[in-house]
Amino acid sequence: MLHQAKAELDRGDIPEALLHYGKLIKRGKNLEEIIRDLSESLYRYPVEVNIWQALGDAYMRANRLKEALDAYNKAEELIR
Repeated sequence: MLHQAKAELDRGDIPEALLHYGKLIKRGKNLEEIIRDLSESLYRYPVEVNIWQALGDAYMRANRLKEALDAYNKAEELIR
């Protein structure tokens, strides 16, 4: 599923990619790889709120609370 999520993200199908990443995040699977993928995708899509939120979710699931809050705050800034 991680490979599929990354392929969707590479194609620019953000909603589909985040659907797959979200399932993995909920299961606590491949969190460091997901964090890396989502962080790298922000170079291509820096104002994509949903990526910032998914990144926050991944950080939170990985017990990296400071980074989770930073990602959520960035998502909130972009909404305003």
